[in-house]
Amino acid sequence: MAAAIPAERNQAPRAPRRGRGPGVGAVAYTAASAFGTQAVVALFAHALLPSQEETYYAYDPVAESALLLPFALLVLVAAAFLHALLFTLPALALGAAVARRAGDPAAGWTLVVAAALGAAYAVLGWVRGADYPTALLWTAGTGLLPVCAALTVDRRLLRGVPVSHGRIVGESLLWLLGGLAAAALAVGAGRHTGHLSGYRPPEIGRAATVGTWTEESGTTELRLHGDGTASVTGAPGDGAGPDAVQCSGAATWSYADGGRDGRAAVELAVPGCEGRARDRWLFAGTEEAPELFAVVGDPESGELYVLRRG
Repeated sequence: MAAAIPAERNQAPRAPRRGRGPGVGAVAYTAASAFGTQAVVALFAHALLPSQEETYYAYDPVAESALLLPFALLVLVAAAFLHALLFTLPALALGAAVARRAGDPAAGWTLVVAAALGAAYAVLGWVRGADYPTALLWTAGTGLLPVCAALTVDRRLLRGVPVSHGRIVGESLLWLLGGLAAAALAVGAGRHTGHLSGYRPPEIGRAATVGTWTEESGTTELRLHGDGTASVTGAPGDGAGPDAVQCSGAATWSYADGGRDGRAAVELAVPGCEGRARDRWLFAGTEEAPELFAVVGDPESGELYVLRRG
């Protein structure tokens, strides 16, 4: 009588165990954490970069960030998991499927599939009017780190290494702190060496300031003469909208040098309107196309007047 064949020999080979970790959830969690980490570092670096454009208004970035932080965190978390669902997980699944058919390692094919997905998603940006190479750079570039992080965790699971959410969060925090420090050092070095110079308002000098400066609507006009006298029409004063006070008539003016870190300005004195007419007009624009502007009311959201050379 033939010996009994052990039951184990009749069974198909088992797939490698993925350890005791949370499996696909760990991969998605890692991808979302990587996306969120790079987004926070990018936003932090953008906030540190000097502005390249004239803003006119006086913003308080610390106060604004404090107000927007809770909403921004919710949006960031939602965007991170949505990116993992629509980009990283499909790239891993398709890359693994192609690798099985080709008999090659999955990592290389996953990156190829991720690039193809980025090219496909970039079409959406192109349809909405964006430049296709720029849209491709954003879609494929922002997906590279989450895909690589997810591949790393997936490989750990295949080797049977336990991966917990706590470990993922700890590693993400370390990468976040390192990224923030690197961004601060890079931007600080760039500003110190002058390679990251921001917008600087023009200082055209007193002689070049002489002339007529007019608002686009034509309601406000400053005629600045070389002898320090001026003719003012519709200079904004107290109030805003229909209740705004406007002053017109003869006036005097002077040129205020902005110095090293300040902003050059035209200081105006309108007899009979002291304390009411806008007496300080700041320079903006460029040396080729200078502007004078004033904000009436709240410096962060008041009524903006911009005068250009007539």
